[in-house]
Amino acid sequence: MMRRSIRTRLTVWALALLLPLCAAAGWLLVQVFGNRLLHDIDVGTQEEAETVAELLGASTGPDAVTNLLAQIVRETDWGPRKYVTVVRAGQLIAEAPAGARMVLQSAKPSLRIVRYRSPDKQVTVSIGVSAGAALHAQQRLRSLLAFGMPLVLLLAGTSLWVVIGRALRPLETASRQLEQVAAETLSVRIPVENPDDEVGRMVSVLNHMLDRLERAVAELRHFTSDAAHELRTPLTVLRTGLEVALSRDRTAAEYRTALTEALEGTDRMCHLAADLLTLARLEAAGTPRTSAAVDVTAMLYELGDAWADVPGLGSARLQVAASPNLYAQGDSGDLYRLFTNLIENAVRHGGNGSGHGGGGILLSARRNQGTIEVAVADDGPGIAPDDLPRAVDRFFRGRGQPAGATGSGLGLSIAQQIARTHGGQLTLANREGGGCVVTVSLPAATETGFRPSRDFAI
Repeated sequence: MMRRSIRTRLTVWALALLLPLCAAAGWLLVQVFGNRLLHDIDVGTQEEAETVAELLGASTGPDAVTNLLAQIVRETDWGPRKYVTVVRAGQLIAEAPAGARMVLQSAKPSLRIVRYRSPDKQVTVSIGVSAGAALHAQQRLRSLLAFGMPLVLLLAGTSLWVVIGRALRPLETASRQLEQVAAETLSVRIPVENPDDEVGRMVSVLNHMLDRLERAVAELRHFTSDAAHELRTPLTVLRTGLEVALSRDRTAAEYRTALTEALEGTDRMCHLAADLLTLARLEAAGTPRTSAAVDVTAMLYELGDAWADVPGLGSARLQVAASPNLYAQGDSGDLYRLFTNLIENAVRHGGNGSGHGGGGILLSARRNQGTIEVAVADDGPGIAPDDLPRAVDRFFRGRGQPAGATGSGLGLSIAQQIARTHGGQLTLANREGGGCVVTVSLPAATETGFRPSRDFAI
């Protein structure tokens, strides 16, 4: 079935509503004005019949009655022809003109007849008036309405078609513009004629959607390019190492060394691929895999114990200062990964005891109204002010890092996405005394629940 446009449907609906309204208005017009002429004739002739009956009741002579009837017949206010008869006790005593009784008995359709009987029931006065002019006027009114109503509906439908078309013109423009949108032309925007009406607001929303889509595609392209670059480097190193090992005969120890280096490179690529899959899963899900009350206090102290003897800390210390009974709503595995990534980042970039304070890494947590705030502070060199807004970007590495620095560059990106998935946020700032502090705000749970375990370390 062919699908009609909004313009057509609105016009048809409006005409379907106007049609019964016009029909009712036409019927009312005929009843009020078309029948008014006939009603006036009936009222006038009724008064004349009452006048004749009163004169007969006053014992008026026959000549006076005859003259009165002749005068009534001569008056043409209600019609060109008038017929009057007077009957007393069943006997015709007067009529005008001659033969009026037979005309009144014929009851022609164009004849309006009024009969009046005196109070004593002795005298009956009948007056008939030719109402051809009134009936003709009534018929002309009906013909005018029969011709005019369709014309009015036609004009109304045409006007509605034009007005609706002008109102929907921005939508037609938007549809033509949207047909031009492709992966290479995401910068196309729809012109907004009137931002204050409903169509203008919808077009503005479409433009905002295109803005978000353009940014998302740009981020995807940037992410794909960075991922390809990050994978190409270890693959190139792996291939080069294997080619060198196979370039000539070597001892078993040399082959073992080459295979060990290849295995380490493969492990780094597997770790990178796992991080990419984790980030893709978090961005696609939008919500935590499971939602329960997680004991953040216990989780932080457990992480502190797990990282106490990590060789990467060197002479630094990892301290935990968390308020008791802090519970966040979310997935325990993802939250464990979030805090682990922040600790790894602090260990890699600041937890060497050589910072300004020499205090190592501080893992703190507190309740702030309806949120749980967890902060990971280190005593390293901090982040360059220009790099702070980009520090959570995928594969970002600060300018102070050496070229051979380990890590995939996805740790903070994954941490930020986990925080967003849980309805929270992640912020970075430099400490006044040196070092960097990463703060995570998470919605507090309304009830106690799951206590974490090291089994959930990712």
